[in-house]
Amino acid sequence: QWDESDADGLLEVLNSGQWGRLGGKRVAEFEERWRETMQAKHCVATTSGTTALLTALGGLNVGPGDEVILPPYTFVATFNVITHNYALPIFVDSDLESMQIDPSKIGAAVTEQTKLIMPVHIGGTPADLDAIGRVAAEKKVPIIEDACQAPLAVWRGRPVGNHGLGGCLSFQASKNLTAGEGGAVLTNDEDFANRCYDFHTPGGGRSQVSHGRGSNFRMTEFQGSILLTQLAKLDVQARLRDENAKLLSQLLSEIP
Repeated sequence: QWDESDADGLLEVLNSGQWGRLGGKRVAEFEERWRETMQAKHCVATTSGTTALLTALGGLNVGPGDEVILPPYTFVATFNVITHNYALPIFVDSDLESMQIDPSKIGAAVTEQTKLIMPVHIGGTPADLDAIGRVAAEKKVPIIEDACQAPLAVWRGRPVGNHGLGGCLSFQASKNLTAGEGGAVLTNDEDFANRCYDFHTPGGGRSQVSHGRGSNFRMTEFQGSILLTQLAKLDVQARLRDENAKLLSQLLSEIP
């Protein structure tokens, strides 16, 4: 759904001549608005949900010899970003009631090589972050939430993507907040936010620690503009989706 505000924003970026985040202001403004919406302290916008995951793993310097725990029921990007870094995916099976990763099986999968636990809030439904958090704390392994399919979903009153060391979101065309493509890393840890920023932009500049690795996953000002104007409509659209879902459930319940 779009209107004149989306078109006006794009034209303003076009006519400004500042199309990249380094010279513009839309991406930075979106990062601020999105971190507030998701109740996080820091946000690093990226070109996609996949590059958000790559950025988060890059911020942790995941590489050869490392293991990353994930569920088998996920979009392929969760798997791809691990193997892209030459790390080993370790599958922990799904809980049959929630279809999310089974926290009771995570502990047994942790080894000395485990670099992080990556639960996936598949289909908009949160994984059991309380139970996963207890295992992570006991094993001293960080959590990076793959919340690409779950923007605005909450756990214990706080949005997902905001419970572990970091969380990753997607703004791809099928998502309820979209710029066609786009992503973001959320975190409450300033050092990790700086590492993610440095990884996602050539040359870095914010972190005191450099792994000598990085890429260019910077969001464009055009994406930032669309996301800002779309974000202004998100609450109304989310309520309408909820109402439609309740109506559909009611109608389905009337079928024998």
